[in-house]
Amino acid sequence: MIAEGRRAVRYWALWTLTVPAFILVLFVDVLGIGYTVYAFADLPSLDGLQVALALTGSALVAVEGARRVESRRRRPGPLHKDLAPAWMVAAAVVLHPALAIVVVLVLRSWWRIRAGRCVPYRWAFSTAVLVLATGLAHTAQTMVLEALGTGASARIVAMVAAATAFFVTDALLCAVAITQIVPGSTRRQAIGGLDDLCVDGTAASLGCLVAAATLANPWAAVLAIPIALSAQRALLFGQLESEAQTDPKTGLARIDWWRRRTEELLRSTLNQREPLAVLLIDIDHFKLINDQHGHLVGDEALRAIATILRGAIRTKDVIGRFGGEEFVIALPGTDLSDATVTANRLRSAVAASPLAAMCAGVLDDPGLLPEDFCLTVSIGVAVSPDDGVSLDGLLHSADRAMYAAKAAGRDRVRRAAECVPLS
Repeated sequence: MIAEGRRAVRYWALWTLTVPAFILVLFVDVLGIGYTVYAFADLPSLDGLQVALALTGSALVAVEGARRVESRRRRPGPLHKDLAPAWMVAAAVVLHPALAIVVVLVLRSWWRIRAGRCVPYRWAFSTAVLVLATGLAHTAQTMVLEALGTGASARIVAMVAAATAFFVTDALLCAVAITQIVPGSTRRQAIGGLDDLCVDGTAASLGCLVAAATLANPWAAVLAIPIALSAQRALLFGQLESEAQTDPKTGLARIDWWRRRTEELLRSTLNQREPLAVLLIDIDHFKLINDQHGHLVGDEALRAIATILRGAIRTKDVIGRFGGEEFVIALPGTDLSDATVTANRLRSAVAASPLAAMCAGVLDDPGLLPEDFCLTVSIGVAVSPDDGVSLDGLLHSADRAMYAAKAAGRDRVRRAAECVPLS
């Protein structure tokens, strides 16, 4: 049994970290444990235990009630924001740091039990971060009260300072950890975007309101449960909006959303007398992939090519799935020459890509040789205003050019200006 335990320790995910990431995680964990010991050593009495119980009980009910909502909020990457910290902020404001840490530990332990599988070192690190954030929030509040006194206005300022200190500490420590643990992470992936800041702001405001209510009566925290649940459900709006706009098979925009966005861009470029290019892209002989290897492989190939195309265009370009094995891209501010260069770059990227490796998750057929699994695309290019001043006109011209590329032997780029209009 001892040998099995040693083998289990040997395969901990913690040992896969780089040296800087390992040092950071270990340092924060030790700092969190050290502050917890210090806080409990400084605890004068258990006078605030009733408040701690009221906050913990209310928080557990709110967190448990939000589990179904959280299960639907799928977020890529290691950063995830919810409203659970609101209760921790309230605890930091109204309780001694030791009792506030108890609230944090109970909530984190409950999450660990209900979440099932998780990476232990990440859970420990996140918990240590929240412990430190709680301590800094209490310190910020104390400093403000000492400077401004204990009046009503000073208490409000102190609450805001505490909530700000809590979320700034949490955001900075998590951002540093993400950049170390996940090399190449962008600033948005590490810190979050506007939606994440809004979640933090909502949690901070709710935490201050819960704290104010709890100061009047400890069990007034129960009144915040329906508010927390309603706010948690509101977080689904962004998720549902994204799902409505996104093609589930490729992760690209749905054609209806792509049309609306491109029509806006087209109106803007026409008013500014700038060009806008539309690329219509079709995968060559895609039906053979489905017929020979099955639709699972075909779906994986679709996702792989979508990934290649999305990674090879600018952030301001708009890409969507046109239907079947066809994709469409709008290139604002792009003339015919630049659009042709872009189209050829996309065509070359698909032809040279290791599709077999990208589809490795479903390529279990021993008869499927990686060197035989390759795809090409044919691309039609149309540019406003020469090839059309409406989106339908541009799509019609690009479609005609794309079929001309197929007729010329596939794996080609053709421009609508070169094609003879159909009679």
